[in-house]
Amino acid sequence: MASTTITLETIKYFQHKVSMAPILLHPSEMSSTPALSMFEKLPVEIVDQILSYLVHPRCRLPGLSEAQSSHDIPEKTKRSIKDQEDLTRPPDRHRWATDIFSLHVVPHPFNALAKTSKRCYEQVENYCSHLVRACNGTMFNLPFAQLDKYGFKCVHPDMSGIVYRRLWLQHAPRRCVYCYAVLDSYPFSQVSRVITACKGCFYRQALTIDEVSRQYHVSSDTILNSKHIRGNASALWVLRIDVEALALQLYRTRAFHEARQEQFGKPCSICAITRFAMRQIAKKRAPKRLLRN
Repeated sequence: MASTTITLETIKYFQHKVSMAPILLHPSEMSSTPALSMFEKLPVEIVDQILSYLVHPRCRLPGLSEAQSSHDIPEKTKRSIKDQEDLTRPPDRHRWATDIFSLHVVPHPFNALAKTSKRCYEQVENYCSHLVRACNGTMFNLPFAQLDKYGFKCVHPDMSGIVYRRLWLQHAPRRCVYCYAVLDSYPFSQVSRVITACKGCFYRQALTIDEVSRQYHVSSDTILNSKHIRGNASALWVLRIDVEALALQLYRTRAFHEARQEQFGKPCSICAITRFAMRQIAKKRAPKRLLRN
């Protein structure tokens, strides 16, 4: 148990170091950096153990632990945990994949490590070669037996130029980076990125402009003109934790401004600005009636 804890802490340490290290764009620019000198000197067995945790990187959902974020945990359980959250405290931003709209620019840890130094490049390549060999019978069908026996010159097709990191990442199963659910497996039904998320985890972390207006009583112009609220290119969705941060700044709470029956005809109990009317409630509930019909 102690060794597992040490391994996980080591992984977190080196993930931080890798994220802070400069990314080199050409192999000729690769050189050992002080931040990774300790990692480069580790025994191969420990390096492989660390890399095994980075095959499918994980990021917990806001307000939940990594275990609680798993797709195996019932939705009711997740909701009960979130209901106990202190809404007078800042939103959960201390996560490496906080911006779900920017996952497409997040490099896979193998790619980030391989660009830091020649030694790390070799370590990642060796580990990915092991992954390719382990799945060769079901995914790749490469002549490794002949390669090991006769060498590169006696094998067709030529395998001397294979970049195993690239080969593995092109064929690796696509998992949600938050709940770890398998989204697709090779051969893929559609092109998808290595770092990606499922629909359920997307809806947990994003809000529409209309939802922000109804639930937080913040105008759409305020949201669209704010430099601190991230969203997608079409401005249809915005990042929920950014909206919550704004709501906390305005109202000292991240709670929804939901209209209850005792509030009809009265100002909102949180912002004291919006006055709830039956017409507003009917408009809010219209989509549910249409859905039932």
